[in-house]
Amino acid sequence: MISLFLAGFARAQDYHHWSEHFGARASLLGGAATAGLGDNATAYYNAAAMSYVGDPSLSISVNAYRIRMLKIENALGEGLHLEERGFSMMPNLIAGVLELEKHKRIRFGYTVIARRAMNQKFDFLHEEDDELLSQFDGPERWVNSYNLQHNLMEYWAGVSISYELSDHYSIGLSHFGIYRDVKYSNNYGITVLPQDFSGSQVYEYSNVQSFNYFNVKGVFKPSIAANFESFKFGLALTTPSFNMMGRGNAFREISYINFHEISDAVDIDVKIVDRVDGFKVTHKEFGSLAMGVSWQAGTKSWFHFSNETFFGGKRYYIFDVDEKPSIYPDAFSEDDLENEVLGGQNFLSLTEKTHARTNIGFGFETVLTDRWQLYLGSRTDFLYNEVPQIQTNAMRVESSKWNLMHFSLGIVHVTKSNKRYTVGVEYGTAPLNIVGATENGIKTTSNSFKLLLEIVVGQKEKI
Repeated sequence: MISLFLAGFARAQDYHHWSEHFGARASLLGGAATAGLGDNATAYYNAAAMSYVGDPSLSISVNAYRIRMLKIENALGEGLHLEERGFSMMPNLIAGVLELEKHKRIRFGYTVIARRAMNQKFDFLHEEDDELLSQFDGPERWVNSYNLQHNLMEYWAGVSISYELSDHYSIGLSHFGIYRDVKYSNNYGITVLPQDFSGSQVYEYSNVQSFNYFNVKGVFKPSIAANFESFKFGLALTTPSFNMMGRGNAFREISYINFHEISDAVDIDVKIVDRVDGFKVTHKEFGSLAMGVSWQAGTKSWFHFSNETFFGGKRYYIFDVDEKPSIYPDAFSEDDLENEVLGGQNFLSLTEKTHARTNIGFGFETVLTDRWQLYLGSRTDFLYNEVPQIQTNAMRVESSKWNLMHFSLGIVHVTKSNKRYTVGVEYGTAPLNIVGATENGIKTTSNSFKLLLEIVVGQKEKI
């Protein structure tokens, strides 16, 4: 039988901190960049390490091609699978480091990154004849429809400053402004049509929710760095965010028609609907602490390691709409809806909870020849928001319920004019969940491929 209450089921990649890294070198070295890699991505990862960037320059890194393949087996019932293939192309990093001509110990940096980016879409329609209801002779026609669209873009733009305390130690500070834009719609419906229409009723269940919002917030990122000939160390703290502004719109409708005759979920015919525009939005970052080390192996190779602990935070409202929904028929009130499906309506609100997670990344780079270098990397990408139960008392963006691993390989070519061309590939997967099935026979297969291109042009700047 088709599952009845899975509206909002499709999982989005919204709840991972390390799905993206910035700059081809940091991305291809498993995100192990906290100690400073000597390039302009340092302005994002550790402002203090800008003091040891050898040749300030303009860096533009592009995720030229990104393909993501997702399959959720038995997502809407036995044999009813959801599949998605997505393609995207977008800038990954624009950054630069500027040195002062008269104050050599001070450097400034600027960074623009696409911190989070996702575009997910599912469309599904299934019809089948099945004899599941004992009150009717013969099979019934079951019509199951599902549509989900989720678009998320989050940009960080920041300025950084570093001060070189000595030849080996420096301190730094970054400030980032964050713009987050979310568009989400999730529509799910079941219609049961008895084959004999003489006096027979139609049974319908539908759950429609959609919202969009933007939010502007900011964070600070103080950092320290130590730089020696064959060893580097970095520590960077990202503060919890402070809210500046945010607004959104939302619509939601839940409807049960004659479903009390075939399901124990609800014992009334009811429609609940509401819409609101221009409400206040607050989205939070709870901060993190990153630590990294790099050490030289021989004369041509370096190992890099970083770990970043992201702090958890209790459940909060991204937006809280404090008004009662319209309930039809009028004879019913919220008190009449106190059950596990429709009870305690905070109907147009959206909540989020963040669990503390620590991600780790490893990288290895080596010089192959005078003109060619090799990068290898791997990193974890743990889910930080998992809410296993289906709920209708408040809206919720469904997250993926799997942890991810990323593996990368890159090649660098340095020209005679000292331009650096980097080409690399990154593969992401969910290996732990592929091994076994999840609840209700649901099994997820997630794979992504990313091609990264970067051109670094030396551009010495004096102020």
